Parts: sequence; C-alpha cells; structure tokens
Amino acid sequence: MPLIVRWFWHSPHLILTCAALSWAGHAVAARIAVGEVSPLLLMQLRWLFCFLILLAIFWRQIIAQWPAVKRRWRYVGLMGGAGLAGFTALFSLGAQHTSAVNLGITQGAIPAFVMLFGLLIFGTPVGRLQFWGLLLSLLGVAVLITGGQLSALLALDFNHGDLLMVAACFCYALYVLNLAKRLDMPPVIMLAFFSFSALLTLSLFTAGEFAMGALIWPSGTGWLVVLYVAVFPSILSQTFFMRGVELLGANRAGLYVNLVPVFAAFMAIVLLSETMHNYHIVALIMVLAGIGLAEKHKVTAAA
Repeated sequence: MPLIVRWFWHSPHLILTCAALSWAGHAVAARIAVGEVSPLLLMQLRWLFCFLILLAIFWRQIIAQWPAVKRRWRYVGLMGGAGLAGFTALFSLGAQHTSAVNLGITQGAIPAFVMLFGLLIFGTPVGRLQFWGLLLSLLGVAVLITGGQLSALLALDFNHGDLLMVAACFCYALYVLNLAKRLDMPPVIMLAFFSFSALLTLSLFTAGEFAMGALIWPSGTGWLVVLYVAVFPSILSQTFFMRGVELLGANRAGLYVNLVPVFAAFMAIVLLSETMHNYHIVALIMVLAGIGLAEKHKVTAAA
C-alpha cells in the first residue's frame, strides 16, 4: 500500500470528512436527477452498480468471505436491507413531500439519534461536554438550514414527508450503531454484501413504483447521476464511514454527519451558482467547533 494511502486510511478525521463531502454531493446529484430518473429506481440502480463494481474488483475476496457471511446472514440482511435500503428509500420518498429546510433538520439529527439509541440500547455513555458539542453542531446545522432566521424554524409545518425522513434517520442511526458488530473483513468487502442485500430490498420498492405508474427510466443525465451515486455516496462514503467507525466508534464518527448539510450548501453555491451568505460561514464554524468540543472531551468508553 502506498505511503499516502496508508496515511489516509489511518486518519479518521480526514476519512470521515471525505465521507461527508461525498454524501453532500449526493444532495446536488439528487436535484439534477429530478425528472431524469424516478427516486426509487435511482436507489435500486445505485446499489446494483455499487455491487457490480465491487464484485468486478474484489470477486476473489468476496467469494472467500462468503462462508463468514452465511454464518451471519441475518445481520448482513438487516444492515443492507433495513439500514442502507431503508434509509435511502425513505429519504427518497420523503424528499418528494417535504421542504429542503425540513430535510436538512432531520438529516442533521442523525448523530443525536445515534447517541440516544447508543445510550438506550447499548448503554454507551455520553459525556456532558460531548453532549454540548453535539448540541452546538446541531445548532450550526439549524443556522444553516433556516438562513439564520429563527422565524423560519418556528414556522415549520411537519408533514408526511417529515415523518418518512425521521424514520429514515432512525434506520441509519441503528445502522451506524450496529457497525460496531461488523464482520471481521475489510469494509469494502462487507459493503459488497450490504449493497446486495439493499438491492434485493429496493427491488420490491421499485416494483411498487412501477405498479403505480411512477417509474421513470434514466435519461442520459439520469445514467450519469446513477454512476455518481453508485461510486461516491455508496462505495467511497460507506467504506470511509465504516473505517471511521472502526477507528473512532459510532458516537464520535456519527458527529461528522453534521458536515453533510454544510458541505451540501457550499457545493450548491459553487455548482448551482447560489449566493454565499454570512450565515453559511457562521454555520460552518459552529459545526466544526461542536465536533472539536466533542472530540476533545470524549468519553473513553464510547470510543
């Protein structure tokens, strides 16, 4: 392994930041995909291409790890079919019925769900200053998605799409926590099995989309989006995040999800020519400061 790759693979903060950056790009890609490919088909094709790419590159390792997967097939099925497929399907459906402000708030709440479920289900301790760091980063996300206007937050009207997004966050929070019980294999190989499980689950969702007459086959632009989301938010981000959980633990790694809406806003400014405002800078400082506070005053047992 080249020295720079080895250094990157052992740098949890950098690797988790890159994961968040790739996930943020998915938000831009999802906007481009509107009208180019239906949302559930996009998610099915995302995991299909993810699996095929990984199979083509790592087929020997995948075959070698198959006996271990068979012994824990329920775990693999739940992680891919309920965790990854559940989150992406509910996110895609929720995005059709709610505002961008609401989507940003619920995505920013994922680390809070991770800590809450970690405490309630696994008894994972959360330090007082770690909690305040999480809260500070969440407030930074709130500043970003409300444009620094308290009235925007107070006027939120939660609807069916918001409930779907909350359910999506639950799915992903449980997925993050259960990564600690991962199989003893490289993250990218484990992702191949998770992606196949997600593909099987999403086939059912896509069948429903087709039955309702809502299926849109990808256009040329749609296929480009499919390839992007299969490589960056799927293969790279998921592998990086699993490695981050391995190095830091679920609670601390989950904090980096707060960077996703911040990066998404800046990418929209650059790629979609949106205006840069002062509250973007304030939000970024608050999110990074919150992560730094939680890192500095972490609870050792949680790592």
